[in-house]
Amino acid sequence: MKTLIASALIATAALTGAANASLSSDVQTYAPNADVSALTATEANMVVSILHSGNTESEKRNAIRKIVN
Repeated sequence: MKTLIASALIATAALTGAANASLSSDVQTYAPNADVSALTATEANMVVSILHSGNTESEKRNAIRKIVN
């Protein structure tokens, strides 16, 4: 749980300009045509946590699609 909270705090601090562009390209891998600019900070943090999790690719894809759609 501490790792998740730390990841969320780091992601919040990092989500600016280039980091947001990087998030967009990473999300496109799992959810093509997703609009990352419409995500709230909380949703973006959740996506970053999912991207860095140890889940399988299909689990990541399903979780990210639930958030961005």
